[in-house]
Amino acid sequence: MRSFTLLTSLLLAPALAPARAAAAPPAPSQQAAAAASRVVIVEADADDPLVREAATRLRAELGAAGFEVVRVPRGREADARAALERAAQDEGAFAAAAIFRSPAGATADLWIVDRVTQKTVVRTVEVSGAAAPSVMAVRAVELLQASLLEASLLSSRASPDGAAGGERAAVPEDVRRWMAPVRRRAGADPAAERPGMLAGFGVQAGLAALLSAGGIGPALGPALRLSYGASAGGGALPAGLAARLTFAGPAIGPALEGALGAVSVRQEMALLEAVWAPETGAAISPVLSAGVGGAHLFIAGDPLPPLRSATGEVWSIAASLGGGAGLRLTDRAALLLDAHAIFAEPRAVVTLGGERLGTAGRPTFAGFLGLLVRL
Repeated sequence: MRSFTLLTSLLLAPALAPARAAAAPPAPSQQAAAAASRVVIVEADADDPLVREAATRLRAELGAAGFEVVRVPRGREADARAALERAAQDEGAFAAAAIFRSPAGATADLWIVDRVTQKTVVRTVEVSGAAAPSVMAVRAVELLQASLLEASLLSSRASPDGAAGGERAAVPEDVRRWMAPVRRRAGADPAAERPGMLAGFGVQAGLAALLSAGGIGPALGPALRLSYGASAGGGALPAGLAARLTFAGPAIGPALEGALGAVSVRQEMALLEAVWAPETGAAISPVLSAGVGGAHLFIAGDPLPPLRSATGEVWSIAASLGGGAGLRLTDRAALLLDAHAIFAEPRAVVTLGGERLGTAGRPTFAGFLGLLVRL
């Protein structure tokens, strides 16, 4: 019985193998090639060695960029533009290119038909020397990128519902990735054009931590910030510059202990700041600030008998220098973390029964962590 089963398997194996091969999924490289956008190279003046070599090098340039390149013979159309448009349409390509030798012989014409923008661009290039085919291929790629630049920018700025771009900006995803370095070189990177982190009105809520070099603190309390900033092209102020109101407190920390008892301390401050948050295009941007305002320190003593409890307060003018970073979460929300050195005049000195327990404002270090939302 076992021998009969083995013999049957051997006889059926050749018949089953083609079925398994036919059902096998295509290779990953074939799937990737099918997803690539297509470019057509129309073969013109195929008998000219220079034109033929330039077309071969152009095919290599576009293939290295990840596109599927199809070479087709020139049709019967007398008009070069009509020939390219027909070839691109028949092959479902987003662009078509051709190289024609001019009648003078010393120059060649590069033709690019871009179906995304529906434009035809022609450039005349002088041809001479052994590097002429390579130069022509590179110039053809640059010409295609220049034609696509407008549509690529429109596609990047289009709203999610597609209202801003229309059909002209329907750039394939792999073409958009290919065009990204061109947009950056043109100074039109969409990431650099988005609203600044502090552009317009903003509200930030979070926590403040205060620590004085004179021994008062650490203390924690709430913080609220209101800001208004300029955006790119939005007014006379430089982009990234903002004005900000900062309110911190009441911040309460551990009591100050002395030989005659303890003193509890409460601190508040308000600052008017100039803030600079340059838009780097990255997720994290630096934040620098300088400001002036007021600081308030309130104390309540709890001395040992026979001394009596007492309270006191000091109001000071404060100056602040700060720096930190903002993490952009969305176009309208960011997480900000910054640290400040605050100098106050007059300096607050806490004493109990003549014993000096601590000072504040020379300097006081403040840290702020909060969520900023642009309104």
